[in-house]
Amino acid sequence: MQQDFSDYYFDGTDYVAEYVALPTRVSLLILTFTPQVTVSTKTIVFIPGLASVTDNFKDTVIDLARHHKVVYIETREKKSATVDRKHGFTVDEITEDVVQYVNEKFSAGDSYVMAGYSLGATVIAEAFTRLRHKPEKIILIEPNSTFKFPGWLAMLARFSGIVYTPLKPFLKWYMRRFRINIKEDYEMYRINCRILDAAEPVRLGRAIRALRPYVMDGCLEAITVPSMVVVASKDIFHSHGEGSYISERIMNCRKLDMHDNRQTHSAEMGRVIRDFIS
Repeated sequence: MQQDFSDYYFDGTDYVAEYVALPTRVSLLILTFTPQVTVSTKTIVFIPGLASVTDNFKDTVIDLARHHKVVYIETREKKSATVDRKHGFTVDEITEDVVQYVNEKFSAGDSYVMAGYSLGATVIAEAFTRLRHKPEKIILIEPNSTFKFPGWLAMLARFSGIVYTPLKPFLKWYMRRFRINIKEDYEMYRINCRILDAAEPVRLGRAIRALRPYVMDGCLEAITVPSMVVVASKDIFHSHGEGSYISERIMNCRKLDMHDNRQTHSAEMGRVIRDFIS
């Protein structure tokens, strides 16, 4: 693992980057940020979105790590994970990795919460009933109840290893023109450009095809801890309606509109999480 994460911490915070082998026979990159002076005993388990790179959440993680231990899980569809050709990328398979890790990491009496963005938020919702020791609270940031990739993208994803590099400029243009309002939410465009530039083409193509049939069904009513759903009303890349749908079906759930992805990926997002869990 070659990437250096030293610029993610400040004086007084340590970090460890390590691979964890799971019973699912996948090895995930886990980043752990620990303040040297403990402010809170609560650990925050953070799960980013589909193929998201760590730089997208740098400001959020730095803010959280000033006060809490942060365990940042890079899920199996990301370039950092060690998988083989037999591994799939459905929501259920990605969720099972997280369940295996959290069940091993946390015991009865451990104080932890879970926060996730997009696919990461969906995974947290699906994982809840499978966790032996429940988190005290959960934060779902722009969660998905479906992954409505267009049919032409799913078709091209079958040949991603061949067409990805020459197609990448077109994908960025398509996002600017049809999927993202860059005047209202330019940060969403920057986030997705980082993802496209860093992605492993074949793995991303397989993940798109595996996620496309997913429909969330039944997991929300089973969530029994205080929860917060964060939506971004100016983000047309994600579905504001799906976020509202999810928040309405979780008992004891608060909904917060942070308007755009500049805010949901900022230090302000970290402060919102800290205020909610404190």
